[in-house]
Amino acid sequence: MAIPEQSLITDEHRAVIGKKSEPVTVTIREEDARRMRDVLGDRDPRYADGTGIAPPYVIAMLAGGPRRGMPQILPNGLLTQQEWRFTRPFRIGEQLQAVSQVYDIRDRLGGRYGYSVLVTQGTDFYDAEGNHVAAAMITITQFDPKMATGGSEE
Repeated sequence: MAIPEQSLITDEHRAVIGKKSEPVTVTIREEDARRMRDVLGDRDPRYADGTGIAPPYVIAMLAGGPRRGMPQILPNGLLTQQEWRFTRPFRIGEQLQAVSQVYDIRDRLGGRYGYSVLVTQGTDFYDAEGNHVAAAMITITQFDPKMATGGSEE
């Protein structure tokens, strides 16, 4: 497939920017926190079993988080940026409401993927009282291997 002569981002894709998803309930589970601590070899006593506090990186496992509702413009995607922000620690057993939205969709020309599309999406997590607990923002670089240049990243 040749590099497109114009953007593949349509008005339909742009229409999702800024639209918030319906809330999805996610639960901070002890077994998820333990599994993440074990995988990472984290022995920080603040997050040990029985403390009631989950390590912040549990945000990476929360279902309903980033990518929900993200438009698929090109067939493959690669996580190229991730940012987390926390208002307070996660508590084991608490249920949070996850609300996602697309913040930006843009073209990129050049680099090893040739033409690609960058989609930035974020998810905010709120507790039962509606207080903000955390946010996760990701950028996915969507690409089609048939357009790859094989060159180095610019």
